[in-house]
Amino acid sequence: MTGQRTPRTPATNRPRVTTRHRPGGPVLGAVLVTLTVVVVVMTLVRLVPFDAATPFAQLVGMTPWVAALAAVLLVVVLVARRRLLAVLVAACVVGHAVWLAPFFGSEQPSPPAGAAPLRVLGVNAWFGQADAAQVVDLVRAEEVQVLAVVELTTDFRERLVAAGIDDLLPHHVDAKVGTGSPGSGLWSALPLDDVDTTDFSTFAMPAATVEVDGRLVRVTAVHPVPPLPEITHQWKAELLRLTARVEDDPLPQVLVGDFNATYDHASFRSLLGDRFHDATRSAGQGLNLSWSARLGTPALLDLDHVVTDRENVVTDVRSVQVTNSDHRAILATVHVPRP
Repeated sequence: MTGQRTPRTPATNRPRVTTRHRPGGPVLGAVLVTLTVVVVVMTLVRLVPFDAATPFAQLVGMTPWVAALAAVLLVVVLVARRRLLAVLVAACVVGHAVWLAPFFGSEQPSPPAGAAPLRVLGVNAWFGQADAAQVVDLVRAEEVQVLAVVELTTDFRERLVAAGIDDLLPHHVDAKVGTGSPGSGLWSALPLDDVDTTDFSTFAMPAATVEVDGRLVRVTAVHPVPPLPEITHQWKAELLRLTARVEDDPLPQVLVGDFNATYDHASFRSLLGDRFHDATRSAGQGLNLSWSARLGTPALLDLDHVVTDRENVVTDVRSVQVTNSDHRAILATVHVPRP
């Protein structure tokens, strides 16, 4: 008796088993994981309300660049179908968007009626190497009333005088002027009163009052030490001492100069507190990447600021390239309301 054979299923009718492969393979996966770790860690660095130690103080200034990396990375991980990485990176993108949004497109309120305008300019002379004649021309063209210069040297001061600074801003005070970076000075079209050159920091931070349309305003040239790994504690201490000085002064304040800190530094935001605001952020015209301004080097950090009381509206905030300086100068008009 012949057995019956089970008919074979034609090859064309056999069920196919398909395996989904993620685009890019293991190498791309390793790269994406590494970049995600970098973005997450750097985002956590910005979240930590503490920057008085290495490497927090050095890394947190790079936050805007981490935001750019996170945005690009999010697109890549979505295309590569890496769901867990996409969730992590998306959370970071949201955080960075919240931090950066006020720098772009915010509407600055108009100065109140009767507010007294004070046009200020902050310049880092880079060990006195900056073009003094250009600074004087900028003072003239922008109708600057108060000029704050940090890294002021004897030679740079003499070149400012030779270029005619005293004709435009005849009132002057400085401290620690010599060679290198310790010196700072103020020049003003208005008389400088109640001059304060107290030695509370490595680099000089002279302050004085000016009377603007009957209102006294204290102006300070700001320049704490940079947060280098070996002196991060000193940088923090100088910002704390500066914060204590301005917080205890009831007069309207205008702080101009190289803060060696970005808005992403917790120490800078602590200085602002509930009383002050950063002119660049309030202007809503983007980041002022003022350092490094040397030819052939990328501008990475927003270190130069105009800081003033929140009720003082700030307009026409701009940064300007100064020849032979490693910082862009910062310009702003501070409107001081009636008391």
